[in-house]
Amino acid sequence: MTAFSDDARAELDELLASLELLADDDVAYLAELWDKEDGTARREAWIKAKPAIEKAGLMRDLDRVRSSVGAWMQASSSDFQGIDGLLGGAGGAAGARRAAAPAFIDAAAAILAGDALDEGDQRVLAGPWRRLTEDEPES
Repeated sequence: MTAFSDDARAELDELLASLELLADDDVAYLAELWDKEDGTARREAWIKAKPAIEKAGLMRDLDRVRSSVGAWMQASSSDFQGIDGLLGGAGGAAGARRAAAPAFIDAAAAILAGDALDEGDQRVLAGPWRRLTEDEPES
């Protein structure tokens, strides 16, 4: 794998910035897209992605993504609304973020592994994120 390109760095930064910008419906849709992917194919893609990321010296970047996603998926005060909030439970938004979190980490792995992954592995890891962003209507 070649060095981490500026384009890939920008794509990773855009992915992380989107955490706070996605509407709850988009987060839920991303989780749904991720859930529809073949779990076996995803595990096989990770078997190739992780060593490529390690070899390129990009594990720190993957850890940064994991940390950012971990913080994002935690319940916030706005999640405690309605009857669930009165009972101390977070509403659907926090659950959707937890369900969508792996899609962000997979997309980051695909970006970080770059051309070390074949097209099929790229599609399995980054596909849900790319389908979400391609489906968004232009304003």
